[in-house]
Amino acid sequence: MIVKPSIQWLNTDTDAELINDTTVVIQALTANVAIYPNPAPKLPDVQLSLNNFSSALAAAACGGPPATTKKNQMRLLLVGVMRQLAAYVQVACGGNMTNLLLSGFPAQKPNRAPIGVLPAPSNLTLSLGSRSGELAGAVNPVFGASIYNWKLTPMTAGAPVMTLQTTAASCTFAGLTPGATYTLTVNAVGAAGPSNWSQTAPQMAV
Repeated sequence: MIVKPSIQWLNTDTDAELINDTTVVIQALTANVAIYPNPAPKLPDVQLSLNNFSSALAAAACGGPPATTKKNQMRLLLVGVMRQLAAYVQVACGGNMTNLLLSGFPAQKPNRAPIGVLPAPSNLTLSLGSRSGELAGAVNPVFGASIYNWKLTPMTAGAPVMTLQTTAASCTFAGLTPGATYTLTVNAVGAAGPSNWSQTAPQMAV
């Protein structure tokens, strides 16, 4: 069996999905430097291209046709960079499926089957925000996710549960009660629907 990374998602991803899935690849290659010691292009260059696209996407929200054109150009540049990176991964993984999947790229399948239901997000953290009454949540990005649903539950009896929805694998809850303890959980939503909820993470607000 020929082991190759799939790059179909570079054409089919929405803008938000492209940011998410590119982030997955960057984090995976960073965590597996023993297998992928010399990425080409270099990961800082990939991150720069991703940052440029993210900034252009934000500017396009209210910038009119010129801003949209720039966003589309930045997307094309990012897609080109990721195609080069996929070519490097194909060689560096040495035909080993496990190594390929550790790159963050999905494997190419002959029948091009959809990703299916996503796994529950992992490595959830809940920490103090930059201001009083804020808590910040973060989780490892899930490949194929377009939306993350966050649920913050106060451990105070009768207090309401708070929810947020983001396209990024992070969130911030504000206006919380100092001294109160909260637990956070999150799921990821892809084309096949939502994943299971993650494990919970507790934290006291200050």
